[in-house]
Amino acid sequence: MKLLNDLKLQFEKELWALSPELAVTDTVLNQHPEIYEMVKKDITMGEASSNLGRQDMPTVEQVVRAGIYKEMKNLTYRELEYAQHDSRMCSLFIKLDDRKPFSFKAYQKYISRISAESLNKVMIAINRIAMGEGLEDCKSIRTDST
Repeated sequence: MKLLNDLKLQFEKELWALSPELAVTDTVLNQHPEIYEMVKKDITMGEASSNLGRQDMPTVEQVVRAGIYKEMKNLTYRELEYAQHDSRMCSLFIKLDDRKPFSFKAYQKYISRISAESLNKVMIAINRIAMGEGLEDCKSIRTDST
């Protein structure tokens, strides 16, 4: 029920009410940071994190959120880069805060590292959480008929 309560609070904010799918996903990701651990190894490729050197790499959380946003909105990497500049919702969902938006090359580099198996685990985890909260029943699915 905590998810549902947080979701209700999210919808009270005008911006999130315009995109309920992103609001639900954002709430699930905020409450379950363990989801990021499922893909962390893929994204970092086993590299140890460091506070030294360039700080222009997106965090694992930002990469996962950008990948989800990209797929939900059916964007290319270049369109994702543009959306960060143009859409307040995009920058809020990706959690850019006051950071400069990342280039399409950076996102392509890190999002493409996520393996199909890891992505499958993330999607199953998100769906289980949504089903457990009664937000999704998985009885119907939207498909492209083209």
